[in-house]
Amino acid sequence: MLPSRKESEVSGNPTPDRPWVLIGEGVVAKQLGFTTEGLGAGGILSQARDHVLALMGTDSRTPTDPNGTRYAVTRFLEDRLGVRYLWPGESGKVVPRRATIDVADFEIRFTPRLAQRHIRSLGYHDRLQIGLDRLGFTRQEYEAHVAEASKTEAASGDWFQWHRLGGTLNMKGGHAFTQLWAKYGKEHPAWFALQPNGSRDQSANPDRARLCKSNPELIAAIARDKIEELNRDPGLLGVSVGPNDGGRSSFCICPRCEALDDPRGREVKLWDFTGKVRRDFAHVALTDRMVFFWNGIAEQVTKAHPDKYLVVDAYSAYEAPPVSRALHPNLVVRFAALGYHDEAYRQQSLHDWDDWSRAASRIFFRSNLMLIGRRTGLPLVYVHKFGQDFRHLADHGMLGTDFDACCHHWATQGLNTYVIARLNWDPDQDVDALIDDYCRSGFGPAADSVCRYFTRLEALLDASARQKPQPTPALAVFGTEVVNDLRRLVEQARAESGGDEAIGRRLDFLELGLNWTDLEAQAHALLASPAKVAPDVAKPLLDRRHALMREIFQKAPFALNVAYISWGEDALWNRLGYQPPR
Repeated sequence: MLPSRKESEVSGNPTPDRPWVLIGEGVVAKQLGFTTEGLGAGGILSQARDHVLALMGTDSRTPTDPNGTRYAVTRFLEDRLGVRYLWPGESGKVVPRRATIDVADFEIRFTPRLAQRHIRSLGYHDRLQIGLDRLGFTRQEYEAHVAEASKTEAASGDWFQWHRLGGTLNMKGGHAFTQLWAKYGKEHPAWFALQPNGSRDQSANPDRARLCKSNPELIAAIARDKIEELNRDPGLLGVSVGPNDGGRSSFCICPRCEALDDPRGREVKLWDFTGKVRRDFAHVALTDRMVFFWNGIAEQVTKAHPDKYLVVDAYSAYEAPPVSRALHPNLVVRFAALGYHDEAYRQQSLHDWDDWSRAASRIFFRSNLMLIGRRTGLPLVYVHKFGQDFRHLADHGMLGTDFDACCHHWATQGLNTYVIARLNWDPDQDVDALIDDYCRSGFGPAADSVCRYFTRLEALLDASARQKPQPTPALAVFGTEVVNDLRRLVEQARAESGGDEAIGRRLDFLELGLNWTDLEAQAHALLASPAKVAPDVAKPLLDRRHALMREIFQKAPFALNVAYISWGEDALWNRLGYQPPR
């Protein structure tokens, strides 16, 4: 452990009789000519000169991203000492042992391109509790196992901090109208969406209420609410006017709202739950009516707060760019499209980004792409496509990111999360170099086989994404022959590891994800069987699946978030007459 002192405890300047490491800006650093002047928010200076190493960031000078010194330290540990943090927990930490550390003179001055770099880390919530109940565990057990699995011998903060995810655009986004039905429903029912059955009642899903976007009184009421919100928190740069999503209410079909939709818009599917069964029907995209609604609010809010912004969403039935309406200059767009399950959807999303980035004065990436496989935990790898697309977005207006979400399927999707985090810090990095470094840092002499393992996984998803109609990945991708090929690559990597214990533990981690994939694919094959599967046939396999989930929860909770998987799909097995053991 290096001895450390505060600057106030050191007299004079560092002398050449011993090496000095200066952490953060201060009087001594300034006297020696080390400064972050000229760097932007989150910017770092890493510099060695003679006997002094300086690691510092802009910190308090840039309150929207005050952790630059931490970024400088972690980048130095990576670049100069070979430290890596592949996934949370001790097995994901790579800390090379050295008797001495030699640092030649160098200088790195770097400001991240993206002002906000955010990956949501899925924690405990009500959905997780459903899965915990099904698996027979408590919230306290979940939190205890995760806390224990997070511990590492070398302290370094959490995985997300290590990878320099940080910064903020200082703008609120998300569902802005969850409280409107409770607040206005009784007094102003006409402010809410007319349903196909003639009702405007939203009481079945009050927190997901749909609104009558053409209603001028509603627009004025929301504008007043937003002005008050900005008055209460003048430090905010922007507030949300993003619509609620989900629920069982339909979008408004009143004549005034319908008249706002441009008939040239892209076709979308809307739903109607007001009958005995759900009815889906074709409609033009609702983007132009949304822009009318957003613009009406922005025009009133900016009279009181001309320098503030309103955050809106390119999402759902209003994902397509507007056809005939221009966006108010104070609207900021959160773009949610882009994914890798369907190549045609991917290409459409990239075209949409280009159109939205031209239409909006400000745009950031509020992505759902990390949710692929969230309910199954399958190893759906897409790193090369992501690298190509992310650089395109960065070169076409992207201010920052907000990814929903890291589901903590690290044994199957950890490479995706690693690459996404690294590219958030610097979108110009080469994806092949990142993958090669990930494999060589973590798996040493077994790196080539591990790289082939990930390459094979990525090719499987690529092939699936090109198919029409879209297959279910568990069935079309991970058949027995494919799983056996993947298992041979892991076995080859194990033979190449030379008995290294740390590499062996990391291969165990990957193999646990592959064992899960094998059982999950077999279970889905039972569901898809054209012949009815008897409960006594399904039970042995589903019992093994259930037992593996419990084992993962207790021994390797970061390998797969099995409680989340249980919430997402365990009700499916009711079709096979399956009840898990208790």
